[in-house]
Amino acid sequence: MVALFSLFWLIFLQIELNIKMLLIFGLVLLFLYHGVYYGVALLFSKKVGLWIFPLILCGLEFIRGSGEIGFPWLTLGYSQARYPIIIQQASLYGVYGLSLWLAMVNVLLYRALRARRLVPWCTALVLFALPLGYGILAMNSNQGVAINIGIIQPNIDPNLKFTRAMREETFDRLIRLSEKCALNFEERNNTKLDVIVWPETATPVFLTFPGDHQQRVFDLVDRLVIPVFTGTPVYEQKTKDIYNGAVLITPDQGIVQEYRKIHLVPFGEHIPYDQYIPAFRKIDVGGGDYRPGNTYTVFEIPRAKFSCMICFESIFPELGFRFTNKGAQILVNITNDGWFGKISGPHQHNDMFILRAVENRVPLARSSNTGISMLVDRYGRILYETPLFEETIIAGTVHLAPQRTLFQIIGNTLPILALMIVAFSLILGLIRQQKKERGVDFN
Repeated sequence: MVALFSLFWLIFLQIELNIKMLLIFGLVLLFLYHGVYYGVALLFSKKVGLWIFPLILCGLEFIRGSGEIGFPWLTLGYSQARYPIIIQQASLYGVYGLSLWLAMVNVLLYRALRARRLVPWCTALVLFALPLGYGILAMNSNQGVAINIGIIQPNIDPNLKFTRAMREETFDRLIRLSEKCALNFEERNNTKLDVIVWPETATPVFLTFPGDHQQRVFDLVDRLVIPVFTGTPVYEQKTKDIYNGAVLITPDQGIVQEYRKIHLVPFGEHIPYDQYIPAFRKIDVGGGDYRPGNTYTVFEIPRAKFSCMICFESIFPELGFRFTNKGAQILVNITNDGWFGKISGPHQHNDMFILRAVENRVPLARSSNTGISMLVDRYGRILYETPLFEETIIAGTVHLAPQRTLFQIIGNTLPILALMIVAFSLILGLIRQQKKERGVDFN
């Protein structure tokens, strides 16, 4: 039921009818898939004891978010994304640790209500208050190197984006909004933007190929004297593979770096495990047919380093962990959520990215074709945010400060440890049961 009420918006995706029929069938499987995890958690809790439920939930959420078909969308910890004081604890043990804490508080409250004694209530209160106290102490004022970022939200209908008629309008709009963004910021602050960010597949052509459209973007960058970072499909001529990518274009140099999306959307951008089973490559689900990249690119502009997480890559904590450990000081999410409509999907997707700021203590920039776009500081506080389906811009400042978190050191160690404790508890329980049965037989 949790999956049903949280993911119902998938029914309203703007896709072809024949694909939507497949989607409905897939949704039924998805709801059952999520139900299995909670069923297993409750079954184990019944065998071992309710105290182990938070550990099981934490470990199973980690498993559900792993691999090519990983889908951590309904991870419990993401429900707190809009509460900065609460989510500061993610800098210690990540979003899965936040899920463990939420479940543990609820288990203790349940115990306290059942026991009607003072000690369980005190235990629950302490466990609830400690992370909040840490959150208050952890958040400081924004200080450090100021980086000025422009974000473009062109609001282009994804169904029309790749049509010939819309191609020129797309480039006109991106260029016009970029010029407006740069000019407005410079007039207000008497300084230039450090980078302008366009959304996922902002350009409906292979921008890495020379041509009129590439030259128009190069001319814009040279005219503004500001780097532009944009999503674009990337074609590899040697292998004839297509990638969902992003490139950095700098003044007088053109394209200097590129990133190829690593974690593709299963059944949307590729068929999982098709590199191992060639027959899978013949399946067409109406989405893209992309190849996954394998390089964790760190882009460099004059005063900062950043990495890109394309579309739903933003919901995977291990990607943010890898990028920041390779030197990224800012995480950028470029996406196109126009397919999601105006219901809850875009809001859920947007909010999950906020946890990446806290886990790694880096600011975030998010450029979405139809929204939501935003700038977030390194404590997960939203500085600027746009509405859905509106042509608009963001021009603001984030601050960099070297502040390594415990999560950047241990990564997702906590859910792995939780799984080990659960496994040990189950083995211990089986051993005790066998000893008890032997004792009964002997007597």
